[in-house]
Amino acid sequence: MISETDVMQIIVYAGNAKSLAMNAIKEAKGGEITEAKRILEESKDNLKIAHQHHTNILKTFASNPDEPVNMFLTHAQDHMMAAITATDFTKEFIELHEEIQELRTLIKENA
Repeated sequence: MISETDVMQIIVYAGNAKSLAMNAIKEAKGGEITEAKRILEESKDNLKIAHQHHTNILKTFASNPDEPVNMFLTHAQDHMMAAITATDFTKEFIELHEEIQELRTLIKENA
């Protein structure tokens, strides 16, 4: 049987991961690239925990293919996919903001 605890933990940790990713973008936009990268790593750590709970659920399905899927699990998986997307895009946004800062510095130096 699917553990409700695993489902809830996916929602909690994936939600944390997405929230942290958004905070990392905010820090990068404000010029705090080092802090943004640190927050992104924290986001990834939360996502890893969500993945561990998701793996537990997949093991349940592997050992019992007739296990029913409920809306709560679907909701949890949706949270996890949103968090994965957010962390992937956050990495790109941080790199873009870092490059923008470098270009601004070059422009100021050459003005």
